[in-house]
Amino acid sequence: MKWQLQSSQTINTLEDLKKILLQNRQITDEAAFFSPPHPQKYSLDELGFDQEAAGSIKKRLQIALEHKEKIVVFGDYDADGITATAVLWQALHALGHRVYPFIPHRLKHGYGLSIKALADVFTLHQDVSLIVTVDNGIVAHQALDYLASKKIDVIITDHHQKDGRLPQALAVFHSPLVCGCGVAWFLSRELGLEESKLNELLSLVAIATVTDLMPIIGVNRSILTHGLQQLRQSQQLGLRALVQAAGIEQNRLDAHTLGYQLGPRINAMGRLADGMDALRLLCTNNVATATKLSHVLQQTNSDRQNLTTELVVAAESVVQSELEEKLIFLASPDYHEGIIGLIAGKMTEKFAKPSIVLSVGEKVSKASARSLPGFNITEFIRLFHQELLEMGGHPLAAGFAVASDKIERLKQVMQVRAKEMLRDVLLEKTLVIDAPISHSLVSLITATMIESFAPFGLGNAQPNFLIKDVQLKNYRFLGVNQQHLKMTVLIGAEELPVLAWSGTSLLEEIAINDRFDLVCQLQVNEYRGKANLQLVYKDLQKTRI
Repeated sequence: MKWQLQSSQTINTLEDLKKILLQNRQITDEAAFFSPPHPQKYSLDELGFDQEAAGSIKKRLQIALEHKEKIVVFGDYDADGITATAVLWQALHALGHRVYPFIPHRLKHGYGLSIKALADVFTLHQDVSLIVTVDNGIVAHQALDYLASKKIDVIITDHHQKDGRLPQALAVFHSPLVCGCGVAWFLSRELGLEESKLNELLSLVAIATVTDLMPIIGVNRSILTHGLQQLRQSQQLGLRALVQAAGIEQNRLDAHTLGYQLGPRINAMGRLADGMDALRLLCTNNVATATKLSHVLQQTNSDRQNLTTELVVAAESVVQSELEEKLIFLASPDYHEGIIGLIAGKMTEKFAKPSIVLSVGEKVSKASARSLPGFNITEFIRLFHQELLEMGGHPLAAGFAVASDKIERLKQVMQVRAKEMLRDVLLEKTLVIDAPISHSLVSLITATMIESFAPFGLGNAQPNFLIKDVQLKNYRFLGVNQQHLKMTVLIGAEELPVLAWSGTSLLEEIAINDRFDLVCQLQVNEYRGKANLQLVYKDLQKTRI
């Protein structure tokens, strides 16, 4: 792994360390960073929303309210789409509308606003006259043209990138600066939803902001900071049941627990089951229903974890037999469509190569792709657009559909082209390190100061530090499967614990009494009311003697 030091000077004081952290994150307004304003303070103009579109939406919804029209909120099956649907459905319901939610099924309907999904919408809601999309719709031109032909009005609320063509819709409420759930929340604010309900719904926006990997700066830092405050005290039955089922203390929720515990449980429903059940959980006012559905999410996520682990092991064995390839290309009918993105991510993470993983269908196969900085996977896939049925994505993540009988040919041409393009390119995982710190700074006081920079996430990563000349004194294994490593290391004159999650393979590199340079995070670990310093392993390099 390549180390990228943002500052090469060893830091010796807390004051200097704070300055470096602010500088590395390009933070110039300390007051706004450490005390973010409430999201209510942001204007539509600041976030890039169209004021005229907001006005048109308010007028159309007022007409719908007066005529008791049936409205369908059309969402998406990931955590952002499910929470966005929950926010806007609850907002419109609270405002007196006759409104119903709809979440497409990944396997039955595919992604987004589609004619196939709309057929089921019309079966369920024959007299619908207005559809409001959340977290999708901005490029669903075929479905929008179809709805226009049926004289059904559409309001699009989305945060995804536009494609240059104007969507055929009554109004478009769009900003790429917040997640889809955030867009739904700001529209709810503009519709006049009361402040207490807005604050309650902000907890859902916090979950979506983390799970949809929004940069935790500016408005998203405000959303996450104030949304976490709401989450920690939320009385919403579904959220409380979900937190309890995950084994989390509600008052200790943070960005990490949202991203690695709550978010995956919501996402798992869209991957392996029905996202509507996750939506029902987030909206229910019934204790028994909340308890039942939270257990459904818990079990589905466990199934997702087990299936992912099983298929990742199988995928790794295939990749090991094709190590000469620059592009990982895996295809199998055994790969569930809901987890191919997870498999691709694991392959890229382990082998430092772009990865494409296909779930092979009888006639059509779906693919998910992941990459590393320096290789735009979406632009690469576009080189083969004539072979594909559909595609889309970002520089580091993409997806496409292809006729199943074209897979072998596609694999061949893609891997040949990847070898040409990556012949002189070394793709390496890069570990960004804020600075080296002195042994004296490795303390609980320092870890507490670092926590003031939370919540952490994309754009405000938890700081990594380089600590030189560390010695391994002892270790033991943790976890149900003994997959984690807890080391005791000597830093200066003090012995401290270092946790290496899934890090047992480290013992192939180091042994008792070995010295090395350690990259780690300094965290505060609270146990039985007492705060302790905890170091979390990121990487190491053995000291040359």
